[in-house]
Amino acid sequence: MNAYTVETFDDVAGRLSVASDTGLRFWSPVDAASIHGVLWFAELQRQVTAAFPDRKALIVLDCGDRGDLAHAAMCEGLRVICFRGSSVMLEKLRSIADQLGATIEAQHPSLARAD
Repeated sequence: MNAYTVETFDDVAGRLSVASDTGLRFWSPVDAASIHGVLWFAELQRQVTAAFPDRKALIVLDCGDRGDLAHAAMCEGLRVICFRGSSVMLEKLRSIADQLGATIEAQHPSLARAD
């Protein structure tokens, strides 16, 4: 599976214009919640959903090890986040995610180790 890194609406729209599949996942840059802020990506997800309602494109916001930002992202409506913090915090966040219908990834594709 390809991991497309996006930061702007144009990044997403450009990829969607050449891809024919639906249900694409787009990844924020590593630690983007700390760099750009949760609201940036929450609004980006809203814009993408409004502009491409039939494509079911999801943006995965990377929150690094920041549990507070991961929680805020889910509360803002982001349904897939990436959290690489402590296992204790991950368990707490997964409980919240279950209640909100969200998913938590534990590894950003750009940080994956090649075997």
